Formats: sequence, structure tokens, C-alpha cells
Amino acid sequence: MSRLLFLFFLVLALIVPAQLFAAAPKDKTITLNLPESVMAQAIEEMLPFDIYPASPGLQGSITVNRIDDLKITDQNIFCRLRLSGKKLQILTELAGHQISLRVGEIELNFNCSAKLRFDMAKQVLYIKLLLKDISSPKPSNTDIGGTLLPLLNNREFPVAIKDLEPLIAQTDIKTVSITMRISDIRAVNGALQLSITPRISSTSHPASPKKRPNNP
Repeated sequence: MSRLLFLFFLVLALIVPAQLFAAAPKDKTITLNLPESVMAQAIEEMLPFDIYPASPGLQGSITVNRIDDLKITDQNIFCRLRLSGKKLQILTELAGHQISLRVGEIELNFNCSAKLRFDMAKQVLYIKLLLKDISSPKPSNTDIGGTLLPLLNNREFPVAIKDLEPLIAQTDIKTVSITMRISDIRAVNGALQLSITPRISSTSHPASPKKRPNNP
């Protein structure tokens, strides 16, 4: 899932127009709004991607194959998810005994809502999913999907964030570097909003000796 944020930054550099930036002079924070249409395009380009639920009751891998009907509102993201699972194994407990249900491969569709939480100190974005309205090309899979819901819902999936590539300007006597650090990521009406804090530093170069003309 970390590819998703890499693609966000690529969109930032190549696609998003300059008028979407707004700088707050007081705290020097840059706000970038990525519209739903840009997000939908970015997601389509990076699919499929795998998620690995950190749950003691679920083993295996789940692949997000398709995301449709993306809608971003204040504090919420809505979409239609198509998921597939490989080597899935569900562990449950019945009358004090642990039971292992080997699912194998499965394909499911869900309506999904998600909330975002960003930890600035750790530079980690947490995505909490709520899945409902299960359907599947194979009707027998819907019962298994119902078993999966408690293992996936209300769990936070972490996505590690890295600083944006620095902007560097160089003269004969100095190199000025502007590093970009994400300070917040949130859902707003119609867009994903990134708050970016720039940090400016400079390095002086040793004075280079001037060349003297050759004597005739």
C-alpha cells in the first residue's frame, strides 16, 4: 500500500495544477488538495495491491483488485471494493477448542467506508475500514465473507510515509535545500488534503580561487 503514497507524490509533481496549493504565512504550512478525479486515476494506475491483515484470527493475503465509485467527504472515504484472498485461513474458537477453516482462494465485493488517522511523529497513515453489503461471483463465498467481516472491520491498516524529495537550488557560493515533511493527511469534501511543512537549510561553499590571466 505504500505505493499509493508514492503515486500521490508523483501526481503532486506532474499533474496537480499550481492553484491547488495554498500557503499559510503564519505557520508556513502548504496545503495540497488532491481531487477525487485525480485520486481515482492514481488508484486505477497502481492496482492491484496486497494487504496483510495483522489479525491472529486470519492468515494469508488479501488483494485489492478494483476500487470503484470513489467518493470523498469530510472525514470519510466511500467506495466499492473488489477483493480476492489467497491461502486464507480463518482461526476461530468453539467450546474452548481452536478451529481452523481453510478457505483457500476467494473473491468478494464490498461497499466500503474508511477513516484516516495520521501520526506525524511516526509518519504513518492509518486507514480504518468498514465493509458491508457483501456479494460475490460465487454465491457460496458470501457466507465466508460474513465470517471475514469481524476480522477486517474497524482495524487500522498502517501505511508508512516518507518525506517528499527535497527541492535544491545551487549557486557558486551556496546550496539551498527545501525539504518537505507531511504534517497531516485528511479527507475533506471532494478531495484528499495533504498538509506539508517545508524546512529550509543552506550550505556555504568554500571560496574558489580566481583564475589569473597568463602573462604574455
